[in-house]
Amino acid sequence: MTRPLDDVTAMIAQARSLGPDETLALRRVVWPDGKITGGEAGILFELNRSSSAPSAEWVDFFVEAITAYLVEQAEPRGYVSDENATWLMQAIDHDGKVDTLAELELLVKVIERAENVPDSLKSYTLTQIRRAVLEGEGPTRCGTGLKPGSIGTAEVRLLRRVLYATGGMAPAHINREEAELLFAIKDATLAGSNAPEWQTLFVQALRLHLMTDQRFRALSREDAARLHAFMADTTSGVGGFFGRMVQSLGNRPAPSATPAPLPVGDEGVSDEEDNWLQTMVEADGALDPLERALLKALAED
Repeated sequence: MTRPLDDVTAMIAQARSLGPDETLALRRVVWPDGKITGGEAGILFELNRSSSAPSAEWVDFFVEAITAYLVEQAEPRGYVSDENATWLMQAIDHDGKVDTLAELELLVKVIERAENVPDSLKSYTLTQIRRAVLEGEGPTRCGTGLKPGSIGTAEVRLLRRVLYATGGMAPAHINREEAELLFAIKDATLAGSNAPEWQTLFVQALRLHLMTDQRFRALSREDAARLHAFMADTTSGVGGFFGRMVQSLGNRPAPSATPAPLPVGDEGVSDEEDNWLQTMVEADGALDPLERALLKALAED
């Protein structure tokens, strides 16, 4: 029989350790059936804050458990509610910043695992990664020795995961906020010792932003809930399928199967996007190597 949760947490609080043994004990108490309660989720956050050197096993368990609580247990499954997103940000932001690798990994994993999350959570996650790059502190700096104004391999990988995540602001798209964030990081790290992967991500993401239709929007949690309820409704026959479907989505007109194309220039970039890019490139009065690489890639498209 496993020990009660209060006995395990008391043991961890006294030892201030979250090693493999403590993690296994917690997993047996908290997650024997793959589900956790809101109270247990709060306890896991408190334990994460109290540990000075959490183990890899703890990070894996913490991220897995809280992600399941937010993404898998909520209804409709896969959609993070505004309330749960606020709870997560407040749990992490108790002192104004992300403190541990586990917390930052959790933010990224929730966005990766979910079908969609509120924009506030996406923006918050990108802001935390940007802060780690620009201020030279935060969870991605542990053990790397990097200085402020540099972007390392860890930050590049985190950015890539968030930008291309299923639950991101626009899966398979880079929106304007994300594109301008990349320019801000680029401007702040031009003199830094940056990972080679950074230029590749910058060019690829900006090309994606400029060459794809930015009108795409993922299905909202509210519409997903209505659609799930509609699919579970067995009270009507097939004959009323389309009428019930439209009603479930609030009588909204169905989107056109082929959206009208945006006006594009000779290079496949719309006039508005071309003006935006020119403004971003000319902002500092010089053409830097990353901007040059981007323009070269666009010219080759």
